[in-house]
Parts: sequence; C-alpha cells; structure tokens
Amino acid sequence: MCLPAPDGELLRRALDLEAAARLRARWLRGAALNAALLLALAADLSCKCAGYTSALHWVELAAAGVAGANLLRLALALLRPAPPPLPLRAAQRRLLARARDDSFPAVEESFAPESAHSASSASCPSDELSLSLSPRREWRPPPSPPSPPPAHDALAPERPPRDRFIADRRSLADYLQAYSERQEPPAAPGAGCWVPAAAPAYQLAAVDAEAGADEGAAGADALAAAWARLHLDPQRLTQFNLNLRLWLHVTILSRLVREMAAVDVALARLGLGATLGELAPERLRVLARAPQAPPSLAQLLPFLEPFPNQRYVVRRIRELASGGCLSEYRWNGGGADWDEGEPCDAELVLHLLATYLDSQLPAAAPGLRPFSAAHISAAPAPPARPLALHRVSLRPPHYVLALGADTLELARGRNNLLHSLLVFLAAAARAEPPALRRVHLGPAGLNMLWIIGR
Repeated sequence: MCLPAPDGELLRRALDLEAAARLRARWLRGAALNAALLLALAADLSCKCAGYTSALHWVELAAAGVAGANLLRLALALLRPAPPPLPLRAAQRRLLARARDDSFPAVEESFAPESAHSASSASCPSDELSLSLSPRREWRPPPSPPSPPPAHDALAPERPPRDRFIADRRSLADYLQAYSERQEPPAAPGAGCWVPAAAPAYQLAAVDAEAGADEGAAGADALAAAWARLHLDPQRLTQFNLNLRLWLHVTILSRLVREMAAVDVALARLGLGATLGELAPERLRVLARAPQAPPSLAQLLPFLEPFPNQRYVVRRIRELASGGCLSEYRWNGGGADWDEGEPCDAELVLHLLATYLDSQLPAAAPGLRPFSAAHISAAPAPPARPLALHRVSLRPPHYVLALGADTLELARGRNNLLHSLLVFLAAAARAEPPALRRVHLGPAGLNMLWIIGR
C-alpha cells in the first residue's frame, strides 16, 4: 500500500509520538516505585530496631543503592525534552482514533490546493493505485454551506408544516395543489413593497421512458417497512441514494476507467495494436500471465471477463463513469446500442460492486469469491443465507433481500437495485463491529458507513 508522502510521514510521526508517550509513562511509574522503595529503606536504616544485624544492614544498604541508581537513571530520562506535539486536522484525528488525546492538538480544517494533491499522488507509482486496495483516506462529499436564516417577511408565503413523501404523480399533484393554495397573491406593483420574482415551474422528471414496473405506493410502503425494521429514517432515503451513487462513482467506476486507460497505454507499448474491449477474454488471460504485462491487467479481468461482448462492457463502464452520480444509469437498459443480449445497467453495476468487494474481503477458500459466494444468489436457488441479495428475475431485473429466514420485498422499478443495496448495507451495519468478513465498513476499511449516515 502506497500512501502519499505527507500522509505517510504524518502516520509515521503519529506512531512514534504514541510510542514515546507510552515509554515516558513507564519511566514515570518506575521512578515513583523506586522512590517509594528508597524512602522505605532509608527510614528503616535510620531507625534500627532490636535484633538488627550487620548482615541485614548491608542487604538494605545495597537495595537502597540499587533503588537510588534506578531513580537517578529514570529522573535523567524524564528530564529529556518531550517530542513536540503533532498537529492534526479533525478528519485525521478521527482516523487515528486520537480525538481525546491532548498530545495531538487540533488545527483548523482546510482544503489543500489541487497542486498539493497532484504532487502527493505523483509519489506513488501507477501500479500501486490498483483496484485491490481499500480507500486510503476517509472520503465524504463536500459539505453544503449552511442555509441563511429565513427572513421574517409578512409577504412571504406560508410554508407547508412538514415534508411529505412523494411516491407517484398523484401525490406530487396533491402536494403542488396544497402548496399553491397556501400562497398569497402578490401585492400590486407600485405599492411600495418588494415583489419577488416568479419561481421556476416544477417539472416532473420523465421516468416513463424507462421500461419496467411502476414503483407506486405499494413499493414505497414496502421500502418504508424495511427501513423501519432496520431502525433507519426513511425520510432520508433520497440522501442515502445520492450517497450510494457517489460512492459507486468515486470508489469503483472512476478508478476502473483510470486503470483501463493505463492498461490501454501499456498494451500500445507492447505493440499489440488493440485496446481493452477489442481483445477476447481468453487472450487477455494469457497476456495477464506474461512477464511484460501491466500489473493491473490481472486485477481488471474479473470486472470484464464474465461478459462475452467486451467492447460494449468497456464502453458502458466509461459512459457510467463520465457523469457524476451515475447520471447515465438505465436500470433496465444500457447504452445507445444496447440489446437484450447485453447486460443491463443494474446487472452490470451489481457485478462491478460484487467484484470490487471480492477483492477487498479475505477469501474463505482458495479460488472462492468471498462476497459473491456468501451474499449474492439468483433464482431458482432459494435465498437461504443469513444476508444476501437475491435476484428474482433478470428481465426486468428485480432483487430482494434475504435476511435470515425472511425475505424483504422492495420497490420494483428503476430504484430496485439501489434500494436493495442500501437495505443490505443497513442490515450489515447492525453487527458489532459493523464488518463484512472482518473488514470494517467504516473509513479504515470499506468506507461505506457514511452512505447511510451511521
């Protein structure tokens, strides 16, 4: 694992400082113990009792000399200047689990310039930035700026008392009608008051272009029941959905595209005259075992080889990574040239996620994919597993969550896979500690806990 130079030096200094603090604590305890022993021996030597012999006198005198020498040595060691405190940002303090240690004073959190990030990443060779590595630092989307306090204007329209969950067109129409009824008519121009500009019209996203079953109110109720069972707030589902899309884009898709571009450059240097997507999986497997092959090719193969049409899969991965937050995601379709013989986006995204987690978790047996074997199943096999994503149908793709002896049926349609992954993550996070096969779900492991705000 290759850390950028500043972070690697910071980690080394933090470990050295913690070891020095533990050593000084041991010296202090030893000095106190030797001082107490020396005082006891000195008191006994000064007040000799009846029956005191010369042999006992010399033994106590020798013990007092040893205690005094130890006390002098430890006192000299404690007089040495302590190492300077190590300033850490708040995120670094949390990651090092030293938030309550006075030896690590906090400094103001700031964003490093882009040049600093590029310089630190340049210290690692490209083959070290492989897909088999866990995220190297805690990543979260940039926080939104705090909203200004609302102005107390008598002409401002009254806001609805609370938000409501909008599940379909009818609930949206009812909400918009209730909101319009609460608005007061604007004052006439020239009346000496400020007239706000007209708000843009709210338009419903065109989701009917994607084929598949309508999610509807029944699906929303099923998802709300699943969230209630896992003790999470269903009102935050939209934010969880966005967080999951961000994690998939940053952790898997962007890194995949980077590694595919690096492999294409390496293949061009070998003079093959072809790139990923143009070579058959069998030839790629043979090439990955060659000494001159790029190191990341063997790690890329599990992401690509299950699909026969490599050209489409490589191009579709790049398309999904081109827009942030999976904006090109089509749950029951794919790219412009997609047909029924190609994997739909839901199937492709689940395969990429499962393959990535297979590379992170320790294998139970050689050749066995730890995440896919334990947590992925498909019909007609029954989902008889403690925690698994079970595919009920392939066209259209529909997944359910196997939770012990129960099966949680979630909403059908375009959000079925994303919601299933969120519920799967929430169920896995209930364990103490929250982990998959001893790999923590927090920032020191897979960095997935922040998706559901735990």
